[in-house]
Amino acid sequence: MPVLIFKTLLAWLALITVAQAQFAPPVSTMRELQRFHVRADGSYTQYLEQQMRIETEQGVRSSSELRLYFNAALEDLEVLEAYTLQPDGSRITVQTDRIRTQETVEDAMYSDDKVRVIIYPQVMPGSQLVLRASSVVHTPLFSGHFFWAERFSPHQRYGNSTLELSHDAGIAIRVATDRVAGGLLAAEPGDAPGLKRYRFQYQQAQSLPPERGQVDLSDFTPHVLISSFASYADFARAYQDRAKPMARVTPEIAALAKTLVAGATDDATRVRRLYNWVARNIRYVAVYAGAGGFVPHDSQSILDNRYGDCKDHVVILEALLAAVGIDSSPALINANGAFKLPSLPVPEPFDHVITYVPALNLFLDSTSSFTPMGSLPSGDQDKPVLLTATGILARTPATSADWDRTDTQVWLQLQSDGRVSGRSVMRLRGSPGSESRFSHFGYQSQEPVDVVNGFLTRFAESGTAKIESGDPTDLDTPWQVTASFVLDPLVNVPGPAAMTIPIGLGSGQIRSRIAIKPLLNRQFPGVCNSTQHSEQIELAFTPEMQVTRIPPDVSFSRGPLSYQSSYRFKDQVLQVKRNYTVRRTAPVCNEKDDRDWSALSEWLQRDLRAQVFFETR
Repeated sequence: MPVLIFKTLLAWLALITVAQAQFAPPVSTMRELQRFHVRADGSYTQYLEQQMRIETEQGVRSSSELRLYFNAALEDLEVLEAYTLQPDGSRITVQTDRIRTQETVEDAMYSDDKVRVIIYPQVMPGSQLVLRASSVVHTPLFSGHFFWAERFSPHQRYGNSTLELSHDAGIAIRVATDRVAGGLLAAEPGDAPGLKRYRFQYQQAQSLPPERGQVDLSDFTPHVLISSFASYADFARAYQDRAKPMARVTPEIAALAKTLVAGATDDATRVRRLYNWVARNIRYVAVYAGAGGFVPHDSQSILDNRYGDCKDHVVILEALLAAVGIDSSPALINANGAFKLPSLPVPEPFDHVITYVPALNLFLDSTSSFTPMGSLPSGDQDKPVLLTATGILARTPATSADWDRTDTQVWLQLQSDGRVSGRSVMRLRGSPGSESRFSHFGYQSQEPVDVVNGFLTRFAESGTAKIESGDPTDLDTPWQVTASFVLDPLVNVPGPAAMTIPIGLGSGQIRSRIAIKPLLNRQFPGVCNSTQHSEQIELAFTPEMQVTRIPPDVSFSRGPLSYQSSYRFKDQVLQVKRNYTVRRTAPVCNEKDDRDWSALSEWLQRDLRAQVFFETR
């Protein structure tokens, strides 16, 4: 290796090391003790001792209020002691009027899911927040079952975190750990026959900063998993036992389904009509009563109220489908950045429920009211799912460069005074289409001039425009956005001049990629997807303008990434074609993907900076 390159590499690595060393987590766990005792019916007691140190001013703002989440219908939570321990050793007790119970969901009309907020006084960097609390879960979510997942974030320091578990002989509990010390303990004098005890401990002196776009912590962090479910199929049965009775076909639901599918000659059309109706007419509202975090409301009440959460969407769609003879199943899924399932069946990382129609091998998410049948929101794609009707583990379709794509055509005319008039047509499918529908639905309540300015200022352009699109909630019509516009002068004419290719009201998907910078030293896996963006641009020049140079063609291909552009000038019109494609085989990125992107980024920036040179005759 040449000396210069070697020295540069050392300097680069030194900068990374310094940056990591300078990272200070907002808060550190100095000491934590969690103690559980689980009874044979799945009910349990939990005792918590916690001592957290505030490290930064950011920690003061983000963590001086501690939140304990609980379900008021299923458990009793008591705060035993809370105080601020100052660096000089003084204690400032949290007064009872600073311990408040609040709703967890702002728009819930009624909810048993609560949060106990503890507001600590006189918090500053160096302060320690001390808490002792206990909880009695008298009614388990699933009778006879217990589950818990404890994960340790790499973005935090842990002085000593201890988890102790004991359980009666009448419940079979399995435990799995990853990079956590501890295990099964010997019985103690006086223990009931068959009682088992465990202790686990974790320490972590260093912490690393979070990275842009990293996957959920559940995919890679040290952890302790505890579950009484023998398998994921066992957990599926427990969910199905409580959810299936809620999907009853009432006379009103049967009549509605018959009306909606009237004239349909195949199951695909029937499913599409019922899905579209639910997506458009059932408002998403989280309403948790009792075990509502896992158990949906009954189908008739959802129909009567015209609202519900994801479980409720699945239930009413299941009932409507059943009314016309089509089977479906709830599909438990993670809608965020988790792409793996834990080794033991615990409900997390499941945080969402969608619908699976086996006859069509089709997944549907009616909570995404801007996603047509055949597509899924980006958070649902390429994810493991548990089909609760069968107990089968499956996976949703991955993102696709052939489906999750945009195709843009732009016609531009450079005027003699330097202004540019133009029109554009954007056709969007898959995730880009759903996201565009959502955006344009929001634009309906905004001033049109503000919407136009928002588009133009993306790339330092200005002017006037008119944007037209269809109804974003009409899921049967392919989505496209058209626009006509006049851009303020982009070049000084007459005289010799040069200009980059304007964007105007085009999608700008390719140009926006310039702002994405690869990570210098990836520590954690990141979320990736496949997509394709195609642009065809025609830029016309007036007869008195003589084009003297156009950009060269570009062709790049490396790993899953490819980019091509071509430039042709004929009859005073410059024709530009650009295509950006990502075809990944997995939804998670690593260091090689960063290197691939870094190489593409250089080519992309160079091409999009390229200019057309011309003179005015």
